[in-house]
Amino acid sequence: MSEQNKILVINAGSSSIKFQLFNTIDNQFTILCKGLVERIAIKNSNFIIEIANGDKFIKHEVTKDIPNHLAGARVVIDALRQYQVIADFADIKRIGHRMVHGGQKFNSSIIIDDKVIAGIKSCIPLAPLHNPAALEGLSSFQELVSHAKHVAVFDTSFHTTLSEEKYLYSVPYDWYKSYEVRRYGFHGTSYRYILEKLTNILNKPKDKINTIICHLGNGASICAIKNGKSFNTSMGLTPLDGLIMGSRSGIIDPSIHGYMCSVNTETTIETITNDLNKSSGLLGISGHSSDLRDVLASSNDKSHQHHLQSQLAITMFVQRIANYIIQYANDLANNVDALVFTAGIGENSAMIRQLVIEEIKVLNLKLVASKNDDQYNDYLEISDKQSQIPIFKIRTNEELMICHDTYNLLKNI
Repeated sequence: MSEQNKILVINAGSSSIKFQLFNTIDNQFTILCKGLVERIAIKNSNFIIEIANGDKFIKHEVTKDIPNHLAGARVVIDALRQYQVIADFADIKRIGHRMVHGGQKFNSSIIIDDKVIAGIKSCIPLAPLHNPAALEGLSSFQELVSHAKHVAVFDTSFHTTLSEEKYLYSVPYDWYKSYEVRRYGFHGTSYRYILEKLTNILNKPKDKINTIICHLGNGASICAIKNGKSFNTSMGLTPLDGLIMGSRSGIIDPSIHGYMCSVNTETTIETITNDLNKSSGLLGISGHSSDLRDVLASSNDKSHQHHLQSQLAITMFVQRIANYIIQYANDLANNVDALVFTAGIGENSAMIRQLVIEEIKVLNLKLVASKNDDQYNDYLEISDKQSQIPIFKIRTNEELMICHDTYNLLKNI
C-alpha cells in the first residue's frame, strides 16, 4: 500500500461520531488524527479534531449546529481537508466501522455489502440503542466517500467462544432456539487489543494466557479469558447486563419490569427499559451524575446534597466489580496471569482501582500505591511483588484493532 492509502475508523453513537485516521504502509499503522463529533441533533453541537504532530497532538475545537449524522460525517471529512490531513477524498480508500451487536450472524469482522447491512439491521432488536446509530454513521460515510470499501467490526464476535453453559440463560430453551435469547457479551474489540498487548507484556503466547480484564467506562464489563479465548463475560443479551455503569443498572431482578408496570399505570416495558439504560447506574443511585468523576467528587464533599447517595453509588459500583473478579478467578481455577484495568475509568481512576482491590478479600491482591497513582502512556504494572496476581493498568485502543481488521480484509482488494 502507498502512503496515500489511509484507513478511517468510525465509531458512531446515537448523538456522536468518534473517528481516527491511520496511514498504512506495509502493515504498519500510524495515527494521523483523531476526533469527535458530539451532541449531534442537540443544541451546541461540538466538533474536536486532534492532529498528530510528532509525539503530540494539535487540538482544534468548533461549536456549530450539526443536525444529523450525515452533517456530522461531512464535518469530519471537510476538516480532514481543511487541516490538510488529506489532500482529497480519494486518499481514503478503506473505512472500518465499530458495530456493537452482530447477534449469532457475525462471528468475525466482515466486508460490508447489502447482505451484511441487512444482517446488522436484523440485530437491531438486540441493540436498539447502538445498531441504528452505527448504521446511520455507515450510510453517511458511504454517501460522502462512495469509492471507499467498508468493514464492520463487531463487539460481540470475540465472545463467540463462550460455551453453552456460559451463554445460555435459565429460561425456556425455545427462547434461545426461536428468538436467539442468550448472552452475547460486548467490548470484544477492547478485549482483543488488551490480549494482544499481554502477549508482549507477559512474553507468553496468546493461547496460553489466562486473564481477567475489567473494561470500566461509562459502559462497563468484565471478561474472563482462558487460553486466549473469551470464557465468561458480564454483559448479556444486551449491554444492560452485569456491572453497575454510568446510567445503566447492570444485573437486576427481571420481575422489576412487571412490578413497576403494575404499581405505576403510566409505565410501560419500554419506559422501564429506557430508565434502566439511561437513568440508572451511578446516575440513578447518586441522584447526581452518570460521570464517575462527579460522583467521586460529591462523595467526598460532605456539604453536597448528594453526598451520602454518591458514597453509596461508589460502594455498590466497587462491590459489583470485585464480585465478578472473584467469580472469574474461580472460573479460571485461580490460574490467572494478569488482572487488567482498562477503558476510561479503569485506566484513569486510581481510587476505583484501589477500592476494588481492597474489596477483594479471598484473593491476596496488593497494589503499590505510588505505581497506582503514576502517570503512564501505554501500560504499567501496579501490583506489589507479593500480589497473588500481577495487576496492570493498560490503555486500550479499539480503533487500532478496527484498523487492523479493515486492513487485513481489504489489503488484496
